[in-house]
Amino acid sequence: MSRLVPRFETTAALIQATNKVREQVVRALATYIELSGRMREFEDTFSAQVLHAAQQLHDIIGQRRRLEAELDRIRTRIERDGYESAQEIEDDVHAVLTAEPDDAAEAARHGAVPDAEDEPGAGDGDDDGLDDAARKRIVRDFKRIVLPSVHADTSDASFAVFDVAYSAYKAKDYVVMEALVIQYRGEIGVEDDAGRTVLQEEAAARLSEYRAAARRLEERLRAVRRHVTDAEVHNPEETRLRMRQRNEQIRRAIDEEAEHVLELRRRLEALLDSARDGSDRSDGSDGSDGGRR
Repeated sequence: MSRLVPRFETTAALIQATNKVREQVVRALATYIELSGRMREFEDTFSAQVLHAAQQLHDIIGQRRRLEAELDRIRTRIERDGYESAQEIEDDVHAVLTAEPDDAAEAARHGAVPDAEDEPGAGDGDDDGLDDAARKRIVRDFKRIVLPSVHADTSDASFAVFDVAYSAYKAKDYVVMEALVIQYRGEIGVEDDAGRTVLQEEAAARLSEYRAAARRLEERLRAVRRHVTDAEVHNPEETRLRMRQRNEQIRRAIDEEAEHVLELRRRLEALLDSARDGSDRSDGSDGSDGGRR
């Protein structure tokens, strides 16, 4: 009768299988770090060149809409003799010209795009399937094994390597931390760190632990691959070019909206000047008694 789960007859076979899983973890970790780094690079570029510019465009569109509405309101009220005095017109126009619109209110009225998008990777710790005991073990092993292997004071590792490790630690990304522990622990031998012979039960437990870590890392890698487009992987320069072109389009739209805003402000200032002229005439310079016409 065949077994669904392979049976290891010796501790050496368990250790050999564990080291094969370790090789899988190291390869998957290298791929994950490369893809997630590339994804962050594109996200940063997209944020700087597209999202920030789009937010500026959104803000100035909101400003233009506000000034259009206020200009129409004041003109309509003037036509309907809705102001008691020229000073009241002047105060109203001055309030509009000096107002600083609430960005949150403008966003609610005009449907702003979200400032950020959900990202895979760090932050998914609540769904990693690890219990508190496992997380404490990972942190303990990470401090003991990984940090001395990547820190500038205790190793020759590059800053990029240290940054990956420290970022995972800071974000409490247990999946990546565990994978780093497996990588920097090195291959498993027949003896533990204290020189004691590894028992078969211990070797079986370590193999199970590594397999679970490999599954978690593969799930994380699949999540990143879903978010990294083929264009970002195979045509990064073309993707960057599209971002720059989009930035230029948005900048042109911002310039056009800025011209509209200046024109609206000039029209409001013209109403302000008219109100002041009317106020001067009503003070008696034209021989009138200063009353409303």
